[in-house]
Amino acid sequence: MIARCKPNYVKLPILVVLINGGRSSVAILGGFSMLQWLALAGYELLLFAGLFFLIGALDDVLLDLHYLWLKLSGRALTPRVNRAKLRNAPLSAPIAVLVPAWQEDRVIGATVAHMLDAWPQPQLRLYVGCYRNDPDTAMAVIRAAGGDSRLRLVIHDR
Repeated sequence: MIARCKPNYVKLPILVVLINGGRSSVAILGGFSMLQWLALAGYELLLFAGLFFLIGALDDVLLDLHYLWLKLSGRALTPRVNRAKLRNAPLSAPIAVLVPAWQEDRVIGATVAHMLDAWPQPQLRLYVGCYRNDPDTAMAVIRAAGGDSRLRLVIHDR
């Protein structure tokens, strides 16, 4: 036989002061327990959070629909970049790219070679940082550089 126990909640009357035209009156709102009032408050907070979430998502949906309408009507054009024209264009300022590397000897060579090939401008400086206890990565960087003066190998002393 299963014994059913009725929870022993302390029922607290909730007093609310109503102000109506200069007269105040006191109302007792139900005989709910504190736990029930907390659950009701949680539901109300969840309702407001959900409502504000929907309001916040509405602008994203409107922007997406606007872009879709522009794309379908042919007004949202995607500009194409002429890579051949940009390849020989000088950079607007000197640029330094920092690449930390530790135990990257299998992949750092391809990374360095691609970066030096993708940015042929002399304003680029590529700094590759290696640890002194990782000579394989340092050798892979030196091999990939091929004597390019834009590459700087930085070996950390610790």
